[in-house]
Amino acid sequence: MHKNKVPAMKSPRIDACNFKSLRVTALAAALAFASAAPAIAAGFTEDVGSSERVNLSGQLGTLSERITAAACNLSAGIATTESQAVLKISTNYFSRINRALLEGNRGFGILGEESRPRTLRAIEDLNAKWQPLQEMANATLASANDSAHVQSLADQSDPVQAEALILVSEITGQYADPAIMQHADALLIEIAGRQRMLANRMSKNVCLIASDVNDDAAMQDLTKTIGLFEASLDALQNGMPSVGLRPPPTDRIAEGLNDVAAEWAAIKPVLDQTLAGETLGADVRAQVFLAFLGMEGRMNNVVHNYQKNSKQRL
Repeated sequence: MHKNKVPAMKSPRIDACNFKSLRVTALAAALAFASAAPAIAAGFTEDVGSSERVNLSGQLGTLSERITAAACNLSAGIATTESQAVLKISTNYFSRINRALLEGNRGFGILGEESRPRTLRAIEDLNAKWQPLQEMANATLASANDSAHVQSLADQSDPVQAEALILVSEITGQYADPAIMQHADALLIEIAGRQRMLANRMSKNVCLIASDVNDDAAMQDLTKTIGLFEASLDALQNGMPSVGLRPPPTDRIAEGLNDVAAEWAAIKPVLDQTLAGETLGADVRAQVFLAFLGMEGRMNNVVHNYQKNSKQRL
């Protein structure tokens, strides 16, 4: 397929940011896990970390996409300092979340071990798909310019993502107890959390297309993911009563979603160019990778505010 060269992004939103600052923001997003102390409703003692479990299980899908995006960019020599750091951090964090969901982790706000058989089976099934991806991610760190590693990661990321979606569905159903967390709150946290995964999935697809790795499949998936991201963002901003989705319950959440919408408007033209078969230069590829990491960070703040709101209303 013939590709025309795309110059560096001309979006005012992106150009207004110092590129060094964008790099710092992106790394901060990669480091901004669930380290904040959980918000506990006053006088409420039975919550074992319901919203935290929904949030963290959703982050597993995000991490699987982020790992492949980082490995692809690292292999291509794009934003190598950041992509290497993000790959290492994300691989380690995936394992930490797994242990927390199984054994509990007060630092993450998860109290007690998991005991429900269906949830334990979902975690076990996910781990079976995760192990080979983890090994390949570590191999990529050791040999950053091996495109075969990227091909393998691309092939393995979808099975991991499928199992991660099953797990978050199980955990959402299990912990959306009206006495602990209303179903409407669980739905908002799940959909907002999924936006983080979709941002990294688009980042991954752009890199795969630019690197000629599974590019036909990545083109199709990028189109589908763009549609889902836009529909979900609109539903979060405006509500979708037909599925029980409320508009933003607080001004802070609304402002956070507006910021994400502005960043999405800035990056979307580059995705359109990618779908049109244009070739992205190295600078543009770096900006895309870092911009989606920054968008993930903003969505992470939105999810945290949804969690906080769900506990305050109990």
